[in-house]
Amino acid sequence: MVAVSLKKKVDRYIGDDIDFDHVSVHALKLSPGSPDAPAEEYLSALKAIAEENGAESISDHLGFTRDGDNGVEMGHFAPVPMTEEALNNCSRNIELIMNYFDPVEFYLENIAYLFRLQGTLKEADFISRLLERTGTGLLLDVTNVYVNALNFNFDMYEFVEQVTASAERVQMHLAGGVYDEKFKMHMDTHSHPIPDPVFDLYRFALEKSHGKVGAVFVERDQNFPGEEGWRGEIGRVRQIAEHVEAKMAATAA
Repeated sequence: MVAVSLKKKVDRYIGDDIDFDHVSVHALKLSPGSPDAPAEEYLSALKAIAEENGAESISDHLGFTRDGDNGVEMGHFAPVPMTEEALNNCSRNIELIMNYFDPVEFYLENIAYLFRLQGTLKEADFISRLLERTGTGLLLDVTNVYVNALNFNFDMYEFVEQVTASAERVQMHLAGGVYDEKFKMHMDTHSHPIPDPVFDLYRFALEKSHGKVGAVFVERDQNFPGEEGWRGEIGRVRQIAEHVEAKMAATAA
C-alpha cells in the first residue's frame, strides 16, 4: 500500500533514502459489526505495531468477520445489517476501539459487498450517523463505493457527498478491479489499474471533503505493475489532489 499524503510531510525514514508521508496500520479482524467487542489481545497487538512503526493511524472495515466472542471466523468481511440495533452495536465497539488506540487515530472503511442483509436504513445514512455519533475518522474506499453503486444501483456521488459531510477527518483508498462475467458483478480485486470513473469519483470526493483529507492510499494486491506503471498511477493520484487544492484555494480567494 502506497501513501500519498495531503498534509505536511512527516520526517520519518527507514535507512537513508526512503521517505514516508504517512504510516498507517490497516487491520482486518477488529470486526466492529460483531455483537461482542474486539478481543483485548488483538487490540493490544495492533497498538504495539502502530507505536513501533510510528503510525499516525489505525484503520479497519465496517463489517463483521465472526459471529461472536471466539465465534466462527468467516475469512472475509460481511456487511452489517443496516438497522438501529446494528448502529448501536457498531457505535459501542468503535468507541471502545478509539479509546483503546488513543492518541493514535482510528479510521473506519466502507466495504465492498456481494450481498446486503435486510435492514431499515440506507448505507449512507448508517455510515453518516455512525460517524456523527463516534467521531471516528472515515476511510473512504472510493473504489468500493463505485463497485457497490454499479452492483446495487445507487448514486455513488450522492453517497460520497453525504458521508464526507458527516466525517471530521478522511483518508481514502483507490484501487482497480474486474467485472466477473459468471456472477455479473463488479469486483474490488486490487488487481488492475485504477479506472477513469474511480479517478472522477476521487476528484469529487476530494472536493467534498476538502480540508479533512490526511492521506490517500493506492491498493494493489496482485498483477503488480513495473516502476513506470506505479509512478504513472501515483503521479495521477497526486496531480488530481494538487489540482483540487489549487481550485479550492482560488475559489476561497
